[in-house]
Amino acid sequence: MSSEISQILSRTVETADPSESFAPSSPADIAPVTVSDGQGGTLTAVAAIRNPSADGHGALVFFWHDSEFLGWDGGQEAMTTYRVVASGPGAFAVTYANYAANDALCCPSLAPVTIIYRWDRGRLQPNEPVPPGVYALNDPYAHPVTVELH
Repeated sequence: MSSEISQILSRTVETADPSESFAPSSPADIAPVTVSDGQGGTLTAVAAIRNPSADGHGALVFFWHDSEFLGWDGGQEAMTTYRVVASGPGAFAVTYANYAANDALCCPSLAPVTIIYRWDRGRLQPNEPVPPGVYALNDPYAHPVTVELH
């Protein structure tokens, strides 16, 4: 499945700049996190960042059911994904940095946020809405960085 993962990461681009794709965010993230779907199949999550990335920001989590790409944790880039871990059968816990309106990229001042993505009726559903600070959208002048699959 690693070639399928690489292909989807490289085909996911920023909407406004298709030269920016995605790559695993660190050597530890090269190994996907895989859990049972509870019905004989598997779910896989891979954390990735924008590539190239001068600042190490612009994060997405990619999800698969068996070998079918399901999509991302959102249609826009989070600033930083700290970790993705299994959270029992059919679930992943994703922890994000959370930025206040005037935070520098280095220093999110709000507490990190953990969202549980749970397999439900053929989709991975978040247990709660992702707060705008994860996308650095608490600043009224900020705009989401959206992504698409090419």
